[in-house]
Amino acid sequence: MGLMKSLPTESIYCISKHVEIKPGEGYKEAGANTKPRRKWIALARPPTNRQSFKDSLESDVAVGRRNTVFIESINHHRRNKDDLMELLAEHVQNNMVKIGKKFYRQKEGIPQGSVVSSLLCNFFYADLEAKHLHFLESGNSLLLRLIDDFLLITTESSHAKRFLQVMHDGVPEYGVRVNPDKTLVNFEATINDKKVPRLIGSRLFPYCGSFVDTNTLDITKDRERKKDMGKSHACL
Repeated sequence: MGLMKSLPTESIYCISKHVEIKPGEGYKEAGANTKPRRKWIALARPPTNRQSFKDSLESDVAVGRRNTVFIESINHHRRNKDDLMELLAEHVQNNMVKIGKKFYRQKEGIPQGSVVSSLLCNFFYADLEAKHLHFLESGNSLLLRLIDDFLLITTESSHAKRFLQVMHDGVPEYGVRVNPDKTLVNFEATINDKKVPRLIGSRLFPYCGSFVDTNTLDITKDRERKKDMGKSHACL
């Protein structure tokens, strides 16, 4: 909550909503009778931003989007920063769980399935990166992250080793520490007297369902992993 309080840059936000409608899955198949998918999107802007919905679509919201219908809602409302912080605090700190006939207040973490879970996680890790991994900001290193899965691509061996050291030592104030057995490198590395698992016999480095070619940086899909994931789900 302390981190989130430092993020808003405006005292008041104007919040507007719109609907995005897309065809259902398999709509291109012959005889398909799929229902369209609808998604409500809320956008928050400072009061000084008087951009129309049409201009917003052309400059940002609809850029690169295909097969989508955008419908503006006439409902617009304002929220001040303090109200938003109170709403977030209530969501995070006053979550009630019913077990049997008793109610319990969750004291640690945030509600499971929370709509802001991944967003809060990204802000949390971004703050960690800014304060503890700032040495990677040079042009010779690229740090990628999908939620809590990190990938460092660098031509600086010192950056790679320092990154491994920081993550394996952990950052206690964030409660973050990587599992050494789930770390993978494509070079010889020993951290805290333990060898880090190394990619051998291939130049295709796995990351979040894809492969990164360590010679060309080309990216391909890990189709075998997807098959294995499908089998695992079937077994479950």
